[in-house]
Amino acid sequence: TLNQLGVTIGLLLSMVLGIQDILGTEERWPYLFGVAVIPAALQLLLLPLCPESPRFLLITKQQEYSAREALEKLRCTVQVEDDLEEMRNEERAQEQEPQMTVCQIMRNKSLQLPLLIAIVMQLSQQLTGINAVFYYSTGLFTNAGLSEAVSHYATMGVGVIMVVMTLVSIPLMDRAGRRTLHLYGLGGMFFCSIFITISLLVRFLYEWVTYLSVVSTLSFVVFFAIGPGSIPWMITAELFSHGPRPAAMSIAVFVNWSSNFLVGLVFPQMQRVFENYSFLPFTGLLAIFWIFSYRKVPETKNRTFEEIAALFRREEVVNVNGLTSVVQTKPPVVHHQSPELVAEEKNLETCKTQF
Repeated sequence: TLNQLGVTIGLLLSMVLGIQDILGTEERWPYLFGVAVIPAALQLLLLPLCPESPRFLLITKQQEYSAREALEKLRCTVQVEDDLEEMRNEERAQEQEPQMTVCQIMRNKSLQLPLLIAIVMQLSQQLTGINAVFYYSTGLFTNAGLSEAVSHYATMGVGVIMVVMTLVSIPLMDRAGRRTLHLYGLGGMFFCSIFITISLLVRFLYEWVTYLSVVSTLSFVVFFAIGPGSIPWMITAELFSHGPRPAAMSIAVFVNWSSNFLVGLVFPQMQRVFENYSFLPFTGLLAIFWIFSYRKVPETKNRTFEEIAALFRREEVVNVNGLTSVVQTKPPVVHHQSPELVAEEKNLETCKTQF
């Protein structure tokens, strides 16, 4: 979630700097690209002052004293024994479960369903139309009837709402649950995308439709920030144990950024082909992602990995909502004896009794 918060803050800053009163003009737009050098330079200057990763020092380098020093700097306290013990437990878990490659995790049948869920979760973040709003929101507002100047400020409103709602979603994750928030987010985006299409279709008939477009777009961003904005990353990490997790996260990152690039590249062509119906494909995808999430995605809140892994075992038939759990057990083996053998045993018992 903090990673998503950093992304949204960066988007908001780029939107603010991109207005015409600052750097959003034909003469000053090259400076807008040059602004990206500033955070990179700051990172180069500040990284030498940052302590080394305690996990790297303890688990990889086996330097417990250096790891303790790094933790004390990061925590601003000398009480770091609990953190060190957690890292030692993680090291023991890694020794018991070796790392898996991308090919191995794709061939492992027990991990195919979790991997499919991870991929679909990333697609539900990027193929729902949110990047079309981020990249082309000014054009969407202009097509809905707003002036160009007002459209720029409405775009800034998109960035502000994204930051605020990302902050709101942090405490909601542990209260409402990951799956619940994701379903609410996708459902809200589905209805908002319908209203966006309606506003584009009837914008010439009624003046108030312009405001409907703005409200629908901002609501679309609100529901994205509540659910699909940060939930996919959290659930993906919680579906896998230490061994397959790095490979699974690599696949998830590849799918996420590939679909991000695809939407940014294809949406202008979608606008030319579908015109006012350009958001309808996203509406259909949102419905598919909601159904998939409802039927396949488990709730991972307050569950250990062992409990989550139990949902995917083939020996169990489990409702992923956690409401019911029916375990298939093998029927007891009954050994049927032939009549002759039974008769012989009875005669033997009779002889013993008489004897």
